[in-house]
Amino acid sequence: MLDIKDITVKYGKNTKATIEHFSLHMDSGEIVSIVGESGSGKTTVIRAVLGLLPGGGEVTEGDIVFEGKSLLANSKKEWLDLRGSQISMIFQDSGAMINPIRKIGGQYTDYIRTHKKMSKQEAWNLACRMLERMRLPSAENVMKSYPFQLSGGMRQRVGIAMAMTFEPKLLLADEPTSALDVTTQAQIVRQMMELRDEFKTSIIIVTHNIGVAAYMGDKIIVMQNGAVVDAGDRDKILHHADSEYTKKLIAAVPTLEGFRYV
Repeated sequence: MLDIKDITVKYGKNTKATIEHFSLHMDSGEIVSIVGESGSGKTTVIRAVLGLLPGGGEVTEGDIVFEGKSLLANSKKEWLDLRGSQISMIFQDSGAMINPIRKIGGQYTDYIRTHKKMSKQEAWNLACRMLERMRLPSAENVMKSYPFQLSGGMRQRVGIAMAMTFEPKLLLADEPTSALDVTTQAQIVRQMMELRDEFKTSIIIVTHNIGVAAYMGDKIIVMQNGAVVDAGDRDKILHHADSEYTKKLIAAVPTLEGFRYV
């Protein structure tokens, strides 16, 4: 479904690559967790997949193939057709990505009608159904609210609902729980797992949290300084890691009454 083939990413005139020789193979319905410290290149990987590298960033080596077609060869129109419909992204703080001076309903219906030809009322009804799927109470009230009237968890659910509107084949999640309290984090993680089960959506989740990575990921990739230092299925990474860096990450997870929750 997705093949990232030995890509290298550079920004502007920098001679040093931000990402070096990154590879990943994903099947339909699979979840891959990418974990690592800030600056390790996690977000750059998923932005490269979506063709949204900022600041003159570009893939200088390798290829990214989605359903048999190279994404690096996409035209602007092909990207517009792909983003939001077949590949969607949840940002770290969805509240920051929503226009603060427009009500949720107006923004959501505009988003839907950009990708699909339908009336405002049909778009409104679809948006409400998606918000209800995200277990948001009173979807109509949410649609009539400004972003500042919603909690962080509610805004994040709105972001996930928008990303899942057209049942994308691939969902890219950039630290979707980092701005939330632990209770809401757990709820969002469970809902993302349910989305995979319901829509058969493949997910790449970028996170600092090795616990979230272990809970969600069928595969885990550990990155440091723009390179992969460990990769494999959940059991391999948690119990048979190759690198000392990965072993230290796992060892840093706190224990409760002698039990470590990864």
